[in-house]
Amino acid sequence: MALPGLLLTGFTPFSKHTENPSQDIIEEISINGIEGLEVETMLLSVDEKGSRDPSERISTGAVFTAILHLGFSPESEIIKLEKFGKNRYCMQIPDNSRRQIKSGTIVAGAPEVIATSSPKHVIDESIDDFERISWSEDAGGYVCNETYYRTLLAISESQHPSTPVLFMHLPEKTIMPISVQISVVSRISRCLCIRPHFEVASALVIDERHRILACRRPPGDTWAGMWEFPGGKIEDRESSRDAIIREINEELQISIEPSHKITEIRHSYEDRDVSLHLWYCGIVTPETVKPTEHDEVRWLSREELLEVDWLPADVPIVESWFVNGLPVT
Repeated sequence: MALPGLLLTGFTPFSKHTENPSQDIIEEISINGIEGLEVETMLLSVDEKGSRDPSERISTGAVFTAILHLGFSPESEIIKLEKFGKNRYCMQIPDNSRRQIKSGTIVAGAPEVIATSSPKHVIDESIDDFERISWSEDAGGYVCNETYYRTLLAISESQHPSTPVLFMHLPEKTIMPISVQISVVSRISRCLCIRPHFEVASALVIDERHRILACRRPPGDTWAGMWEFPGGKIEDRESSRDAIIREINEELQISIEPSHKITEIRHSYEDRDVSLHLWYCGIVTPETVKPTEHDEVRWLSREELLEVDWLPADVPIVESWFVNGLPVT
C-alpha cells in the first residue's frame, strides 16, 4: 500500500537574512524523511514565481494527501500555525526579485479570505504538550501569505478540495533549535496525512447517592458546552488504568483507585477514531472535586442522564444506562 503523500515546502533566504530555517528543515527531511509518509520537498524562491509554484502543480493535476508550507518569521519566538490565507498584498520589504506591492489583491475576483483546510482539533491534541506553538490569524502580507493563499485557492478549485493545507511560520533557529522544529513539523505532518487513532481512558465516578459525575467542556474547546466522563488520552507506554489515575488527579484534583474496566468502545469522529476505556473509579464526595479543565460538573441520577448534551463517543454508554439502569459496581 502506498504511503500518504505530503508536499512540504520551504523558502530560500530573503532580505538581509543569510539563512532560512524552513530551507534547513526541508533539506534535512529530504534526506531523513518522515516515518510513515512519502514526502516531496520543494524549495521556493521568495518572489512571485515561488508563490505560484505549488498552486501551479495542483492546477496541472498533482495530487497530495496534504500540503505543508514552512516559512520564516524573524520576529517570532514561537511556531505560528496560520489559520487563514488572505487575498491581499502588504509588502513591507521587497522580495528577492525586488518586487514590493504595498497594497492590492493577490487574485482578482477571488475570496478575501480562505481558511486552512487542516484538522485543527486533531493538531491541537497533537501539540498540547508543546507550549511554544500557537494559532495565528494573520499570515502577513509578504510572499508567505501569497503562497498560502494561492495554494488554498488552487485546492478549493481542484477535484480534491478537502486536501489539508497549512502554513507554519518558524522562529530563528537560535531561539528554537532546528531539531525541535523538525520534531514539531514531523508531528503535524502526520496529523495532516494520517487519520489519527486515540486511546482514551475515562472514569465512572459516583457519589453516595449513586449519581455519576459528568464534566462540561469549557468555552474555546472544540466541543465546548458538551459533557463527558472525566479522563483523557493514554500516553505512550502507559496502561489505561495508570492513565485514568493521572488524568483524574490532573482534572479533578482527587486520587482514585480504579477497580475494573466497565466497557471499551470505539467511535469514529469526522477527523479521528477513538477507543474509549471506561473504568469504575469508586465513590467520591462531591465537595472534594475541584475541576481544573472543565467549567462545570454535575452529578446525574439515571433519570437525569439525558438532560445534558454528551460527547458522541459517550452517547451509546449513557443511553444504555438510561434504558437498562446504571452498571452494578
